[in-house]
Amino acid sequence: MRHREAKRKLRGTPSHARAMYSNMLVGLIQHGRIKTTHRRARTLRSMAEKLVTRATALGDLLLKDKSRLQPEDRARLLHAMRLVRRDLKQPDAVTHLFEEIAPRYLGRPGGYTRIYRSGFRKGDNAPMVLLEFIEAEMPEKEGGPKAEPEKKKKGRLASLLSRKKEAAPKDTAASKKKAKKKEEEE
Repeated sequence: MRHREAKRKLRGTPSHARAMYSNMLVGLIQHGRIKTTHRRARTLRSMAEKLVTRATALGDLLLKDKSRLQPEDRARLLHAMRLVRRDLKQPDAVTHLFEEIAPRYLGRPGGYTRIYRSGFRKGDNAPMVLLEFIEAEMPEKEGGPKAEPEKKKKGRLASLLSRKKEAAPKDTAASKKKAKKKEEEE
């Protein structure tokens, strides 16, 4: 029974689990997606979401030029990077998280990852999934050229209604004459 136990049990020692999850987090951050079992993905998802949340908590500090930061801002950034470094053992992954991944999700309250089921493993029939970061728009950096916003895509219903309006006959003199003839015949 798992009464009042927060973590999922996996085979192996706790040190092996920490090392495995650290390596999987590095792979997820560097490549953007990872294929693993469903149980591992659910644990890894919560760990990845916490790391991205910690990085996005810095806010606009992520968009500023690192060489021009004030001493207190630099200290906040380094402290957050140190805390993330406890889970990610590779410095390249930490910098990738803070420079490329976290700025994409500024202003988003959570839900940075998605899990897709991808069938079953051949050897032991374990349910396999694809864990990946969702697509998000990258905000512009300070002082850089601003990108033009894209037009909002219409939903299926809105696009069908707009097609009907375009296909509807225009009010011309010929269409008005036809309507009068129909009324007179009735």
